[in-house]
Amino acid sequence: MSNNLGIILDPNSFKNMRSVAEKAERNGFHSIWVTELFRSSFEQLTFLSSFTNEIKIGSAITLAFTRSPLVTVISALDIDELSEGRLILGIGSGAMNTNRKWHNFLDFDHPSKRIESFYKVFRGIEKSIVKKNDLKFKDNYYNLELRGFKRPFDTFRSQIPLFLGGIGTKMTHISKNLFQGYIGHVVCSKSYIKDKILPVFDKNNANHTLSSIILCAINKNRKKALLDAKGTIAFYSIVKAYSRPFIDLGFEDNIKKIRKAFFQNDVGKMIDNVTDEMVTNFAICGTPEEAKEQLNYYIDILDLPILSPPHYYLEKSIVESYQNEILENFKI
Repeated sequence: MSNNLGIILDPNSFKNMRSVAEKAERNGFHSIWVTELFRSSFEQLTFLSSFTNEIKIGSAITLAFTRSPLVTVISALDIDELSEGRLILGIGSGAMNTNRKWHNFLDFDHPSKRIESFYKVFRGIEKSIVKKNDLKFKDNYYNLELRGFKRPFDTFRSQIPLFLGGIGTKMTHISKNLFQGYIGHVVCSKSYIKDKILPVFDKNNANHTLSSIILCAINKNRKKALLDAKGTIAFYSIVKAYSRPFIDLGFEDNIKKIRKAFFQNDVGKMIDNVTDEMVTNFAICGTPEEAKEQLNYYIDILDLPILSPPHYYLEKSIVESYQNEILENFKI
C-alpha cells in the first residue's frame, strides 16, 4: 500500500539519503527522488537501488543534454534492471547558463525543441537495444548510427517511464504529447499549477502521471517553519527562467531585490525579501495539522505530489528534522 507521495532526497550525504530512503519505504511512500546538480543522478539512483526493495526510485531531474544519448539510455536500463523495474527517469533541459558555462554546451538554445528530439532519440536507442536492431537517427540535433550494438543480455523492461520536468507552456505541452509524466518545478505555485498546468492535461488519463515538487516545511512552531522555508524560495527565485510564477502573483519587485542581494552575497537580505505570503503560495508550511490540511489541495489536483523539505541555507540537523516531519506525518 502506498500513500501516493514522493519525497526529494537531500544529496549532501549518502548516509542521510539511505536513512531517509529506508524510512520512506517503511512508511509507505510511493517514491524517492534524487536531483542532479552537484551529484550525478545515475550514481545516486544506483545507490538507492542497492538497498531498497519496493519503493519506486526517480530522478527530478536527470539532465538531458550533458551525456551522449546512448550513455543516458544504457545507464537508465542498467538502473532499471538493478531496481527490478522501479525506475522513473525524470528528464529536464537544465538552465541555459549552466548548460553553456558549466557543461561547455556553448551553442545551447531551443530547449523545448531539443527535448522533443531527445525523447525521440532516447526511445529509438531504447527500442534498438530491446529488439537488438541497428539504428540510424538524424534530425537537427542528433546524427547517430548504431550498427552492431547488440547487448548479449535482455533489458528488464522494454520501456522505461520518462517524465519531463519543467515550467512554461512549451514544456507542459511536450510532456502531454510525448512523455509518460510531468514534474512541476518547486516554484510552481498553487495558482500556477491550477491555471497554467492543469488545463493542458486530460483528467483521469491513466497513461500520464501529473506530479509536481512541493516545498514542505512542517514545524510545531509555525513562524519557524515560515522562516526556514524562505531560504529555498529565495534560492530558486534568483533564476530568471523561473520568474513567471512569481511575477504572476505580484512578486516581481521581491525577486529583483533577492537577485540583487544574491550578487552581493547577502543571504540574510535575500531571505528578508521573501514574504510570508510568498511562502504560503509556494509551499506547504505550518504545524502538522496545517500541513495535512494544505496537502489535501495538492492531492486533489495532482496524481503524485513530490514533497521537498527546505534545505537551502539551513544546518544539516534542521534539514533532517524537516525530512523526518514529512516521513512521520504522512506515513501509512
